[in-house]
Amino acid sequence: MAKNKDWFENDPHGPFRLMHWCILLQCFVVFVFDGLDIVLAGYIAPAVISDWHISRRAFGPVLSFGLLGLAIGAIIGGPIADRIGRRKVIIGSVAFFGVMCFATAFSPNLLVFTGLRFLTGLGLGASQPNAATLVSEYAPSRYRARMVTAVYCGFTAGAAVGGILSNVLIPVAGWPSMLVVGGGLPVAFAVMLYFTLPESPEFLAMTSSENRRWRFFTSRRDNNPVTTQSSSTFLQRALDGFASSRSVVARPYTVVTLAMWLGVFMNLLTIYFLNSWMPTMLGDIHLGSRDVALVGTLFQVGGTAGNIAIGWAFDRLGAHRVMMSVLATAGICTFMLGELDFGLYEMAALVFLLGFCISSANTGWTVMATAYYPTGIRATGTSWMIGIGRCGSILGAYLGAILLGMDWKFSELFAILTVPIGIAVIAACLNPDRLGVRML
Repeated sequence: MAKNKDWFENDPHGPFRLMHWCILLQCFVVFVFDGLDIVLAGYIAPAVISDWHISRRAFGPVLSFGLLGLAIGAIIGGPIADRIGRRKVIIGSVAFFGVMCFATAFSPNLLVFTGLRFLTGLGLGASQPNAATLVSEYAPSRYRARMVTAVYCGFTAGAAVGGILSNVLIPVAGWPSMLVVGGGLPVAFAVMLYFTLPESPEFLAMTSSENRRWRFFTSRRDNNPVTTQSSSTFLQRALDGFASSRSVVARPYTVVTLAMWLGVFMNLLTIYFLNSWMPTMLGDIHLGSRDVALVGTLFQVGGTAGNIAIGWAFDRLGAHRVMMSVLATAGICTFMLGELDFGLYEMAALVFLLGFCISSANTGWTVMATAYYPTGIRATGTSWMIGIGRCGSILGAYLGAILLGMDWKFSELFAILTVPIGIAVIAACLNPDRLGVRML
């Protein structure tokens, strides 16, 4: 990078430096704790049900309100971050969901437990999109997609850690120990972030007082003058309360925003339909418990592999071409699973490919959002999209319950999934360049 370049500038030909690794690692750990805390309720559910002598149906609202909190947290977290900065929202939300998770361990009854899980979801929902936004704003342009998709791998890693911890802690210390660990660690990490996590350079360039402080810091670090880019109308408006919320749906972003909302809504509807009900669906075709576990695990493994691969593909082949391809492949997989008769290993391979495509596409929508919106509305645009998508996840879980309650067959369930996937493909076909919106 040339010496007169700003040390945080997204130079398309700039190197990937130690600074980028530090930002990537910190945001990756945020996603690890997100993944751990989101799956905690599922891991401790059997123990809570047994300990409190309640029914499975009575525990259902705990899961639903947690997802609702995620959606609301994502929607409100973006506008706040576009006003006060990504750093403050990330640190605050990590500390908040950690405290709420820790407090849940001492719930006296199911009502309090459910309320605290909702509050935990608020913090979780606000932390994810802002961590992804911060990573995207530090990344060199040619590495942006890979950095954003890399932090999303932290979510599946955290979910896996949750499974390991549940096997170790619950038999020894009971289910509250999971919540103590799942809440205490994020609080400690939030304290560390306070001293180590920097603010987005693009956001700092928008405020004079913060910009002066950033100039002093960077001049001492790299002995380079910091150059700031002129702010657009959107950047200035974003600092005025929640103006960024209106800008997301204003021209020229109206059609782009609606298309991404529709695409991620359908994407998450499909994912949560499968995450919630795939074991039951596989059991209905008389697969044994070990085979069900194998197929279900391969779906998650495929998702992790897809998250890694799609970042590389985005940086080389282009976002829309990749998104249309992976979503179309996911649709073909669901059709084949519903219409053709496969043996166990062929079915497992198809489910792996389905997880690879549908999960990577979900991450791809976030990468696209961080690239389309300018700095002043980027956190809002990304978080609102994720929040709308979370509504799809809630609908997907309920839709599966309704269809299974109507005794739909395995083939019929997979056939119906081609509809939301097909709608997502149509949304991905939209080319924002033709609407005057270019990727940053």
